[in-house]
Amino acid sequence: MAERIGRIPLRDRVEELERIYGIVEKEIMKEMLSVDVGNYQEVKAVKAQEKINRLIKMLNKSATEWSKSAIPEAYDEGYEVARTRLEILGAEKDEEVSEKIHKQTINIEIDETIDVLIMANLSIKINVGMYFYLMRQGSQQLLQIQEFDFRDEEFISGLLDDAIRAGETRNYAKNLVMDHIKSEVGEGKFIQIKGRNYSMKKYADTVAKTRLRHVQTESVLNASKEYNNDLVEVSDHGSEFVDICLEYEGGVYSLSGKHPVYPYLSVYPPFHMRCQHHIRPVSEEALEARGANA
Repeated sequence: MAERIGRIPLRDRVEELERIYGIVEKEIMKEMLSVDVGNYQEVKAVKAQEKINRLIKMLNKSATEWSKSAIPEAYDEGYEVARTRLEILGAEKDEEVSEKIHKQTINIEIDETIDVLIMANLSIKINVGMYFYLMRQGSQQLLQIQEFDFRDEEFISGLLDDAIRAGETRNYAKNLVMDHIKSEVGEGKFIQIKGRNYSMKKYADTVAKTRLRHVQTESVLNASKEYNNDLVEVSDHGSEFVDICLEYEGGVYSLSGKHPVYPYLSVYPPFHMRCQHHIRPVSEEALEARGANA
């Protein structure tokens, strides 16, 4: 039971979101690289940007559909595991706890997950727009460079400054700009969150794993409330690289903070992005039996 609740939640769901973002990422890169800064055509650039905007719109729809199906599935799985464990521990269900608490939690988690993904998709649209703006600016600056005349330095900035000072040709300058753009686009880091850039595929993987872990934690908390269970333990699987996990790893905690022995658990896993820690219900009797058999 402990192994089941501790595994990466709904691996197929994680891979599904990663696949969706990966496909769109490739299509966006294809459209962006189809525009040549050295032979810039506004009509082609506009068409490429319009297609990318349609792709992002489709991505918003897919992200919403994924959230509405994956979140309830993750919650139900986490709840069933926690409920079974609690019944094994001998806990009795409090019939006064309404079923609404589960539906409300699921709906809140769906909305929050959709918000996270839509915000990321919006940053893609903003970054793509900035990309095409820079392409237009770059093409205009390249026009100032004559094949053997590099005197109009006031029109050039950024990467082109070095080319001008070195007396390079316009073709060399174009290739310099395109190489830089391809290196940036090649990494696919279109998503920007809190000043940090992420590739679409990797960000989708991170969001899926983190949000589904959070959802399953909520299911355990609700199950514990439903069965009047106060104690939980944090999984222990080695986290020497993350200090915040080390603080809680393997510990037994009180959800209410009223237990005379075990401390209050003030934060719940996931403790950080892609965190694999989880909580599971436990009782004093189970802990005593475990100690006696150790």
